[in-house]
Amino acid sequence: MSFRDWQPQYAAYGIATFPVVVGPDGKKPLVSNYARFGLRASTEIAQKFPDAIALGLMVGKRNRLTVLDVDSSDECVLTDALGRHGQTPIVVRTGSGNRQAWYRYNGEERRIRPEPDKPIDILGGGFVVAPPSHGTKSNYQFIEGGLDDLDRLPVLHGLPPSIKREAPATLAVITPSITEGRNNTLFRHCMRAAHRCDDFYALLDVARTRNDELCPPLEDDEVVRVAASAWGYTERGENRFGHPGVYFDAKLADWLARSEQDALILLTFLRAHNKPDRVFMVANGLAKTLGWTEKRLAAARNRLLGVFLERVSLARQHCPAQYRWQLQGGQN
Repeated sequence: MSFRDWQPQYAAYGIATFPVVVGPDGKKPLVSNYARFGLRASTEIAQKFPDAIALGLMVGKRNRLTVLDVDSSDECVLTDALGRHGQTPIVVRTGSGNRQAWYRYNGEERRIRPEPDKPIDILGGGFVVAPPSHGTKSNYQFIEGGLDDLDRLPVLHGLPPSIKREAPATLAVITPSITEGRNNTLFRHCMRAAHRCDDFYALLDVARTRNDELCPPLEDDEVVRVAASAWGYTERGENRFGHPGVYFDAKLADWLARSEQDALILLTFLRAHNKPDRVFMVANGLAKTLGWTEKRLAAARNRLLGVFLERVSLARQHCPAQYRWQLQGGQN
């Protein structure tokens, strides 16, 4: 998968993205004027960069996000930061193994190390690389929550005195318009509903019904445009809204397919059913689900141990062993 595949997934939630490259020298957008990208520009550029393997998004007022950037892989640092600034449903592991917590934008500035003794940046401006981009050491991943949680992000609390927020009067001018908000709400509704519609006109009927519930409703020509856009994504097979999937790096997929096919099958099944932060079982009963013998399942499980899986607890009477994803494994 690439930027062309990921861009529609973010656009479905009203987030404009752009292709970037991540390397030893840092992170660099592959396009100019990226800071001004809206959904239309983001969609248009997706076809021009089919092979880009990383994507970025603007934080701050454009995408209504503020990121708490924890420049440490120490879980204690993240836990302390969330305790001071408030819990949030979305936490990301970066390509270098550090953590980012996402919040709803509330006028925060972009400040690097506002408290010198804490390895934390407040990103209320600029851009960040987003999951599931390829990073320098591993892929960016949602380790808690995901895009479905964007609508319930809290605002940051407990900011240092040096962090200023824009005054309410200024925010009223620069935040997205009411029309844009209603447009995004309707688009997300249409993307979800399109999977259950037989044709465009059925989806348009759904869109008009939902639009009647908006206050105030959009003009009908805008409703038609939104429904047509959602139906276009669906017809092209690009509407992954509500359809979680499994991602593999091409080299990894080639290696597993040629030399470790049972491990590939088991890894695919486990990634499809277990989020990155989940502790789960790979019990012998899974052999029946896969149509395998228990011996075959055990062999495939052992191939994944130490590479993709780590054992959390040993099997006990009436309690199978439990596992979690290794740092470089899991769902992307």
